Amino acid sequence: MSFSFDSVLHLYRDTYYKMPQSLKTFLGSMYGSIPIGIRYGKLYTEYMDRYKKFEEADEQFKQDFVYNKTLETLIFAEENIPFYKEHFQKHGVKASDYKSLGDLKLFPTISKHDIKANLDRMYTDKVEKPVAYFSGGSLSTPTQYFHPLYTSRAKHKAYSMYTLAKVGYKYRDKTLLLKGREVSKPDQDIYWEYEPVDNYLYLSNNYMNSEKFPLMYAQAKKFKPKFVFGYPSAVLSFIAMSKQFGLEPLKIKGVIVSSESIYEPDFQTIKDFFGEDVNILADYGHTERVIGAYRLNFDNYHFVNAYGVPRIIDNEIVGTSFDNFVMPFINFKTADAVSGDIVYFEGTDIAKEVRNIEGRTQDYLVTEDERLVSITTMCGGQHLPLDMIRNIQYKQTEPGKVTVMIESKDGKIDKDHVISGMKKLVRDGIDFDVESVEKIEKSARGKRVICKQSLDIEKIRSKK
Repeated sequence: MSFSFDSVLHLYRDTYYKMPQSLKTFLGSMYGSIPIGIRYGKLYTEYMDRYKKFEEADEQFKQDFVYNKTLETLIFAEENIPFYKEHFQKHGVKASDYKSLGDLKLFPTISKHDIKANLDRMYTDKVEKPVAYFSGGSLSTPTQYFHPLYTSRAKHKAYSMYTLAKVGYKYRDKTLLLKGREVSKPDQDIYWEYEPVDNYLYLSNNYMNSEKFPLMYAQAKKFKPKFVFGYPSAVLSFIAMSKQFGLEPLKIKGVIVSSESIYEPDFQTIKDFFGEDVNILADYGHTERVIGAYRLNFDNYHFVNAYGVPRIIDNEIVGTSFDNFVMPFINFKTADAVSGDIVYFEGTDIAKEVRNIEGRTQDYLVTEDERLVSITTMCGGQHLPLDMIRNIQYKQTEPGKVTVMIESKDGKIDKDHVISGMKKLVRDGIDFDVESVEKIEKSARGKRVICKQSLDIEKIRSKK
């Protein structure tokens, strides 16, 4: 297996983060100056070549490639992973039954619940060293996964560089980062941090909506980034706070958003602020690294099928991984919902494009009679006083009842107006209660949590 400096050094990233800034700048700048192909090893170049060749190829090549990589995953799982061997036998299938792209539907699905219950029997160290990753997702406690030490990071970095190039990004272009770990040092009145390896300037998401914003903006302006990269909620907060303090838009080339759902009005807000000529790339991925997709401006989401194979089942993305010879994922239910038109490989349920990826299936509200209402529906702002709302969060613990937490721009909110608007959006079946709060907390990594859903959406969906 190919060695890479990055895969080894990544294991010690926490030690690096704790170093004094001067030492980090020195070591990080030296390491960052090493060509990316050397840092990530030859696998990086091989994967980059794969993505380019696949995307430029004809339909027959693409179908053959997806078929062969899927068969490779099925055979490996059956021969090396005890869980899959038993899982296949239980459902009366074997890898040799896979004879065409459409045959993937013969194989059973797995969910995060299956992984949590069978983790010790779902991975192997025969080929490569397993490295643990954790994802919160729709469950109340984190789910653990394993990725191969060398392969996974090289493959994913090549995918990232391939997709980010769609907006003109080149590795180590100056980028304002509005996502990831918390970097604030309130005792020193510092709410940013320079990361020299990737040439990022982090801003603290936890202090974005505060009186400290002008200090953060001043650092961003001084940095002169070419790109802004962050959670959609963080980018929108940066825009809102810039307007609130009368600060001019940064002169940038593109905006990259990931890790949260982004809606059509959000694209327009970003364009209106930074300029119509600023391109926006929305990236779709997840900790499991099964499926990758991107959307340029407000075009369809385009799946990079050389990364992994996505099926659409009951409007949910179900993925099978390629190249994970530690813990393969076969028909993994991502709990991410899609809507709108879907473009398939002919005669299959394998998707090439979808109109919208709405995010987690847990991001649904449940009516009294257990109908599901997508949070996307709740973003139809024509019925809500959006000019008065800074952040919003929905909480549900029983069907038909939802608490709406609102962080308003001036500390005041017309609750009756909000409830009336909600009812127009949902029509009927949900009683709304509105609470005005000073601040809606984000996740530990600064993500907005738009829906705290305690009901088991997957179980409710399965009844339909």
